[in-house]
Amino acid sequence: MNVLIYVIVMCLVLATAGPASAEWYADAYAGRTFTLNDDVTVHSPSGLSIYRDTEFDQSWIIGGRFGRYFDAVPFLGLGVDLFTFWPTIGPQQLHIDGCVPSGTCNGGPGGTTGRIDVDVIGVSLDVMLRLPLLKSETAKWGALQPYITAGVPFYQVKVTPRTTAQFRNQDGDTDYSVGYKAGAGIAYQVAPSLMLFAEYRYMHAQASVDLHDSAFAKKTPMQLNLDSHIAILGLSARW
Repeated sequence: MNVLIYVIVMCLVLATAGPASAEWYADAYAGRTFTLNDDVTVHSPSGLSIYRDTEFDQSWIIGGRFGRYFDAVPFLGLGVDLFTFWPTIGPQQLHIDGCVPSGTCNGGPGGTTGRIDVDVIGVSLDVMLRLPLLKSETAKWGALQPYITAGVPFYQVKVTPRTTAQFRNQDGDTDYSVGYKAGAGIAYQVAPSLMLFAEYRYMHAQASVDLHDSAFAKKTPMQLNLDSHIAILGLSARW
């Protein structure tokens, strides 16, 4: 519901901002995410644990972006970007500072993590800056358009333990947060009113969730950061 409200608000901002005349666009894309290793903090009943250099799986990303460029400033545009990806924490050997699953709090090897699903949905209000090149009668805004973009995403991050000994009784939890993203790309007209584009983006998200123990009615707070390099390829309809 929070994500839906955010989408509605940003669409209203997009519809009312700037000059009335504009070039509209609608993008659909897919690509791969490469989330950087990072420390994961767990406040277990036995004490504080820091899972050092936790590895996140590579993931597909799918999404869509809708917005417009303005006639008065044709290099400037606004857009609403909706996307999802899944940087799961797979089974791996880790070093833990603090309390380890065996019960001691002197740190050391923590065994395998098991599998912890991480599901991310994001919606972002983006600013787009483009350079219209190769203009012609059939490409009023340029057949070749290098561009840069930046945005402020609102994230929904769901964390769910699956095959893990330490969190075997815990239910998943969902957190909502605001992050940031930036990127650059290039679009090329492949047909009237249709462009093919490739884009690199960097995105930051974070989550603070409470994993609830269904057997003992206890909770285990967990914090993680998601810093991702992303490559996408898509199609953009223009009108």
